[in-house]
Amino acid sequence: MEFNKRFNKPSLPGRVWVGLVFCFGLLAFGFQPAKAQSFSFSDLFGQSKKEIKNLEQQIAALNTLETTIRQGYNMLHAEWYDIANWKTAEFSSHQAYYSSLSSVNPVVSKSVDMTTITAQQQSISSMFSSVSTVSGLTTGEQTYIAAVQQQVVTECNKDVTDLQTVLAPGQLVMTDDERVQRISKLTAEIKDQYVFTCTFCNQVRLLAASRTQDTNEIQTERSLYGLN
Repeated sequence: MEFNKRFNKPSLPGRVWVGLVFCFGLLAFGFQPAKAQSFSFSDLFGQSKKEIKNLEQQIAALNTLETTIRQGYNMLHAEWYDIANWKTAEFSSHQAYYSSLSSVNPVVSKSVDMTTITAQQQSISSMFSSVSTVSGLTTGEQTYIAAVQQQVVTECNKDVTDLQTVLAPGQLVMTDDERVQRISKLTAEIKDQYVFTCTFCNQVRLLAASRTQDTNEIQTERSLYGLN
């Protein structure tokens, strides 16, 4: 019995067995991470290769997009250049056209007898001035004649000025037809004013002469009959 106590393995307490089992578990588990870690790096490397490939594809797509955009921009730039040239040519054409409209065709300008028109203008003023001093008119008649004179002379001067503007180069933008029509209208109005002035002043003279004759006849009759 004493022999057994000396040479038999002493039985381990329960806590020690639990500790040994726990340590063995740790050791067993400790070997697993190396294998898991190796698998994780391999998988991570695979994912990195996949991401790099995706990035390369994205870069290639961006390069293609950049090339397409650049080609489109170059095409638009060329079209804008063509449009700019077209606008410049169109503007120059219109400018030349309007510049030609502001000039006066020599044929049109030579068709107007400004010497005659100026003479008619001067005659209108002279005829009114001469009848304004005719005797035999009442004060009211003289006032009326002065008002008619002012209106006719003002309108005539305005028409002559407008006619000179139409005939002056660089003043009005008009076609030859428009210029001819305007000239015809103005010259007709000036002629009408001249004819009206001649008729009106002749009537005033006849009226004044008639009154003067009537006055003379009355005075002659009174003299014959000895009336004062």
